[in-house]
Amino acid sequence: MQALVLQKSRSAVSSFASMAYEFGVRRLSVTPMNRGIEDFFTVKADAEKPLVVGREWKADHLRLKSFEDLHKLWYILLKEQNALFTERYHAKQNRQQMEAPHRLRMVRKSMARIKHVLTERAIEEAAGNEDQRKVMMRLINGPQGPTYVNKAYPNKDEKP
Repeated sequence: MQALVLQKSRSAVSSFASMAYEFGVRRLSVTPMNRGIEDFFTVKADAEKPLVVGREWKADHLRLKSFEDLHKLWYILLKEQNALFTERYHAKQNRQQMEAPHRLRMVRKSMARIKHVLTERAIEEAAGNEDQRKVMMRLINGPQGPTYVNKAYPNKDEKP
């Protein structure tokens, strides 16, 4: 059963990837495979080739994303940030230079831009309601980062 679900999700991802390629959309990469602690280590295929790194996310592109996409991207960036912290720690332990240390700055900038875009949306959505704006800002700037609020499930603290 699990293999069937995984196979269906892989086919859906590959069809989305082909559509994204056709239309020039920058897509999010969500891996169905969970490798445990190995996820925090960068596996380099060829030691002689330089590490190819993308660019950080710009606020203009993030404004086009849905809330769910921003939420997924936040956790992808959080996972990448943790992997980079692990890589930096191991480089320091071995008295080596971390490869492409600017990646940490790029991830931090992207995460800050996600918060900025969510803040813009919160201010626009609250439009004069100060209490609602404060609640939304607390959700965005909480200690774990932006909180996903699924309106289909009531909050435990709310009274019906």
